[in-house]
Amino acid sequence: MSIPNPSSEYALAAIDIDETLLGPDHKIGRENRRAIERLQSLGCRVVLASGRRHDNMLPYYSELGLDDFVVSSQGARVQHSSTGEVLHRAEIDPASAAELTAEGLARGFAVMHWSGDRVFAQSPSKWIDAYEELTDDPVAFVDLRTLADRPAEKVVWLGDPTLVAATRPEMHDRLTGRFLVTITEHWSLEFNDPKANKRDGVAALARRLGICREAVLAFGDGNNDADLLKWAGMGVAMPHGRPSAHAAARLIAPSGDPESAMARGVATVLRRLEGVMVP
Repeated sequence: MSIPNPSSEYALAAIDIDETLLGPDHKIGRENRRAIERLQSLGCRVVLASGRRHDNMLPYYSELGLDDFVVSSQGARVQHSSTGEVLHRAEIDPASAAELTAEGLARGFAVMHWSGDRVFAQSPSKWIDAYEELTDDPVAFVDLRTLADRPAEKVVWLGDPTLVAATRPEMHDRLTGRFLVTITEHWSLEFNDPKANKRDGVAALARRLGICREAVLAFGDGNNDADLLKWAGMGVAMPHGRPSAHAAARLIAPSGDPESAMARGVATVLRRLEGVMVP
C-alpha cells in the first residue's frame, strides 16, 4: 500500500505558544522542536498563533529559525516577522477601548491596554506581575485616560479568578457583536474586535498563500484557540487544554508529559496520514 505524503494533506500549521509550544518551564522542549522540524521536512509551513503581542513572539521565531507571518494578539494582527508586511489588522477603536478601560477600572480590575507597541496599565498589581511572569513582557504604567485617542489590539481585565469567571457571562451577553470576550488565564478576561480571532488571522494567511482550509493544521489548548481548532482541517487540542478546546478539536493529543504534548499530537496526525491505527 502506498503511503500518502503528509505534505499533500497539510500545507500550513498554526501553533499556539503558551502550554502548547512551551512546556511548564516556559521553554520549547526538544520533542516539540523536533516535531516542528518534522512538519517542515514534509513541506508543511509553520507559523505561531498566540494571544501574545507581535514583538513578544519574535524571540520564538528566532529560536525556531522561522521567517514568516506572525498571528498575534489573538489574531488582531498578522504581520511578517522580518519584512513587517501587515496582512490582517483588527483593532478596537479608541472610543470603545476607552469605554472598556473605564468600566474595568470602575469594577476594580487591573486593566491593560494593548497598544501596537506596548502594554499599558494604570498601576502595579499582583495580576500585572502574573502577566509579566508568564510572558516576560514588561508593562508600562501610565494614566490610561491619556490613551483615549489610541486604538487597542485588546483590552484586558485582570483580577481574582472567581470574579473573572462571574463577570464573563454578563459581558459576553451584553457585548456580543461588538467584542469577543474570552477568559484566557483564569485571572484574565480579554476583549477583542470580533475579527481579532486566531481563526480569522490564520484564515487570512491561508488565503494569501492559496492554502485551503482542509490543508491547515492547528494546535492549541485554550479558550482563545477553540474557534481556530474547529475551523482548521485538523485541529489538535492538548490533553491538558480547556474544555472548549477539547470540544472544538478533531483530535486530542495523547496524555503524557505536558512539555511534549504538541509533539505527540503531531506524531498522531502523521500516523493517521500513514494509515497506522492509533490507540
